[in-house]
Amino acid sequence: MNNDAKHIKTKKKLKIIGLIVLIIGLCCTVAGFVNFGISIAKGEMPKLFFLLIIGLPCAGIGGMLTAAGFRKEIMTYTAKESAPAVNIMGQSVAPGISAIAAAAKAADPSPVICPECGESNTAGSNFCKKCGKQLVKKCPDCGNIVGSGSGFCSNCGKKLD
Repeated sequence: MNNDAKHIKTKKKLKIIGLIVLIIGLCCTVAGFVNFGISIAKGEMPKLFFLLIIGLPCAGIGGMLTAAGFRKEIMTYTAKESAPAVNIMGQSVAPGISAIAAAAKAADPSPVICPECGESNTAGSNFCKKCGKQLVKKCPDCGNIVGSGSGFCSNCGKKLD
């Protein structure tokens, strides 16, 4: 017998045994509670209280075995039900996340590194605070501001002097 056939056979056993243990546990629990309620109402000691002690764990174990047997079916159903909701949620929050990311990027601009000495200067600086070298220059063709170490304009592509 191959592994797939063994797996299917084991799942079938889990489903059957789990359901049987679950039903026995539920029956014992119900009988124990009924006897407990009737006995308390009559002012007597419950005679079948042990059924609660047996029934509750059996119901729990039976439920776990049954769930283990049906795990693939449960997970497939959950995935099919959850995926559309997650996609809708993602689509509805995407604009907000983009706005937050844009605000964070604008609030914390990247520093300008001096090509001469390597000093980190605050964004928007025109000259290096350590060596005084010009950090930006203007493209003579289009007027775009580019880094002083650039060989070509990032706007028009013209070679810079």
